[in-house]
Amino acid sequence: MPAERDLTGQVAVITGGSRGIGKAVAFALRGRGANIVIGDIRDEEGAQVVQEMNDTAGSKVALYHHTNVADYEGNIQLFQTAERTFGGVDIAVLNAGVGNTCNTIFAPLSDQRENHLFEVDVYGVVKGTKVAVLHMAKRGGGNILVTASTCSFQTPPAMGTYNAAKAAVASWVRTLDWMPRVCNVRVNAVCPAWVETDLLSDFGERGREPYWPVADALPRASMQTVIDGFLTLIDDDTKSGSTLLALPKGLEEWPRPPVFDSSVNDATNKAMETYEIEMVKEYKRELQEAMERYQFT
Repeated sequence: MPAERDLTGQVAVITGGSRGIGKAVAFALRGRGANIVIGDIRDEEGAQVVQEMNDTAGSKVALYHHTNVADYEGNIQLFQTAERTFGGVDIAVLNAGVGNTCNTIFAPLSDQRENHLFEVDVYGVVKGTKVAVLHMAKRGGGNILVTASTCSFQTPPAMGTYNAAKAAVASWVRTLDWMPRVCNVRVNAVCPAWVETDLLSDFGERGREPYWPVADALPRASMQTVIDGFLTLIDDDTKSGSTLLALPKGLEEWPRPPVFDSSVNDATNKAMETYEIEMVKEYKRELQEAMERYQFT
């Protein structure tokens, strides 16, 4: 196990931090000394979390910012507020999510119904990552942690669009495993199994949805196991592009799918060696251009 990292003086931005997993992770990071910035749409609950942290510390160690993660402006304002208040951003926990429109195959044909889940669960992560990276690169590096799900890899029929969204998030994280070589930012995902949170009741109407007896019978992962997953990924500098399962039995890393033998050959492997070198050079140039475009304040 990696050594437990002291986070005193570091700044953690947590979306969806007013309740559930986000709230639990926020308190865990605060317990290690981090300053906390919560972005959420649940203003009253978020303000209560922040007030409790500040009262306990006897000083301003946390703040709440109303944030719609589905658009860039919401993410930009959140991270800029964190930097103005506490001096920068070291950790981002992109946790905000919804699940109340996840059973949709025979639902009304509504653009709004489908779009909402993907805008929050997928685009909220993509946009949050892109904004967070700029603030972290300015500071010299950082950690981005995403809340995915075991539904990234398993597909309960009652949760169709939720499964698709979480699979997209896991794939996004794996796509970014090269980031430490460009900007010293690690991106990883925690993939909880069923946990007792408010999101648990979102997938269907009890009494009508036949998956409910299965859901009721499923073993739960403890919230402590989920928290341990986030802390492990912060502590372990070797993890980048990892998908860490938080299961009832504990933590388990889900391996990458193997490369299909017939999809590569010796020429491909040789080309990839050159690509790996040139990719880092090009992405460093693109990062510099992105930072010059971005308004940090």
